[in-house]
Amino acid sequence: MGTKFWCGIGLLASGAVSAGVASAADLSAKAPPRGPAPFIASPWDGFYIGGNIGWGGTDFDIGGVTVSGNGVVGGFQTGYNKQFGNFVLGAESDFQLTSIDKTVAGETFKLPWFGTTRARAGFLINPSLLLYGTGGAAYGRLEDSVPGASVKIGGVGWTGGAGIEYAWTPAWSIGAEYLHVDLDHVNASPGGDIRTKTDLGRAKINYRF
Repeated sequence: MGTKFWCGIGLLASGAVSAGVASAADLSAKAPPRGPAPFIASPWDGFYIGGNIGWGGTDFDIGGVTVSGNGVVGGFQTGYNKQFGNFVLGAESDFQLTSIDKTVAGETFKLPWFGTTRARAGFLINPSLLLYGTGGAAYGRLEDSVPGASVKIGGVGWTGGAGIEYAWTPAWSIGAEYLHVDLDHVNASPGGDIRTKTDLGRAKINYRF
């Protein structure tokens, strides 16, 4: 009787040891707990610089008479963005050269360049796709010429528009934008002041640093 008792105790002890070893093996096979998620920088925060190219049309309003011309528009832009949740706020300045002109009865009107400084406010459709509105101040120069003579007239005004931008890497983004640029050009000639109204669409590329 004593021998059987001690044999039973031995079997129970052996089973307990085996179960403990198995449990320890199971625990060691489990993956270690994950640490905190790595920080992912926003592709929108920071300063950026880029270029653009597009097409525009300008209405030259001269003393109540309007003539229209169109041409290529291209230049560069620089700005700063800051992301707040699903919203992105920022500011941008650009400078544009254009081939926009119109000749009527031997008189040529040109808008050789203009620039803008604008606020931008946008909403993220997804983390990489931004839809935004923009508006601010604008300035530019009008050239009014006839054979043998020309005058260059500065102008100031306002601009507004909207765009969409896609960040395909944390540093690079591409987009498309529409702008309306409205300028008053003070003219001392008998013809009076000239107003230019320009609508343009352009493709943009930006590098953030």
